[in-house]
Amino acid sequence: MLHRRRTAALMLAAALAGTLALTGCDMARDVFPKAFESEQAPASSAPTEKPAPSPEGEWKTVTTDAGDVSFRIRTDWRVQSAPAQQGSSTTGIPSYRVLDSGGRELAVLQQNPGGLTSQALPGSSFTAVDAVPATGVPLLVDASKAQVLFDLTTHPNGDSDAVYGLTSGLPATAAAAPGARVPLGGGIQGYPKLAGPLVFQGVLDLGADARANRQEAALAAAREYALSQEYADITAMMLSLDYHPERAQAVECAGSSFIYEAVNVDCATVLDVYHTARIAEDFDSRSGSRVRVKGKYVCDLKELGARHDGLPPGYGIDGTCRVDGGYGSFTAVWKER
Repeated sequence: MLHRRRTAALMLAAALAGTLALTGCDMARDVFPKAFESEQAPASSAPTEKPAPSPEGEWKTVTTDAGDVSFRIRTDWRVQSAPAQQGSSTTGIPSYRVLDSGGRELAVLQQNPGGLTSQALPGSSFTAVDAVPATGVPLLVDASKAQVLFDLTTHPNGDSDAVYGLTSGLPATAAAAPGARVPLGGGIQGYPKLAGPLVFQGVLDLGADARANRQEAALAAAREYALSQEYADITAMMLSLDYHPERAQAVECAGSSFIYEAVNVDCATVLDVYHTARIAEDFDSRSGSRVRVKGKYVCDLKELGARHDGLPPGYGIDGTCRVDGGYGSFTAVWKER
């Protein structure tokens, strides 16, 4: 009998202890809720599908200074023109920075990119993140394989770069390359991403994940960004790029004998190129012919001393030059006497 009573007492004590323990746990949850958050909150799920671009009413159209290129941006974004630096453009024209509402750079547009365009380091590797067809974008080159591409550039001794941009989908030719040679990746992979003689690209800030020993984290961050609303809108912006040369507005440049009307070529370059065309190419230029100047300009010159378009010598248009395979041209008109 004594044994039975002792067993019952032990069982009652155990039950009471369990009840107190549960009650104490509940009390602790009430007093220290933060301590139990990880156990209560479900794990957050990352997006697995691309969102659609923002609604139609949240966009506006912007145009370059020359008026020949336009694209759409969100109404809370803005475009900032950046004057050309030495070597940033082969024709000395500005670039256009797309900024979000807080001033963070989302992308840069540059026609006729120059040798200062940054390029992936030799020895870099490229990992694809996202690709969207861009065959409807009017380019100066074959656009049948054009895409908006996003990839991660990694290097064993350098930081990672997550770069997205418009590309023709074809390896860049040496004539269209911004530097002395075709960049690593051919203008398709890595950076710069080239759409013919045009760069329209952006770089994702990876923060600490850009370090060489964090390549897996960098790739995960890039893939997550590719599914964000912001990147969906950046892609839509790049796909909206339009080229309409008939709307271009010429800038007037004054020379000693000529007035020049130039589109997408700065005045210093205009004067230098035409002086070379008429002086350095003296034999061909006097008789009137087509000459190539500085590798990138094709100039059609009229015969000196002859009547043209019913006008006496020294009047009217003397010649026209265009950027071969690029954006830009200018016309030389004799100054009035």
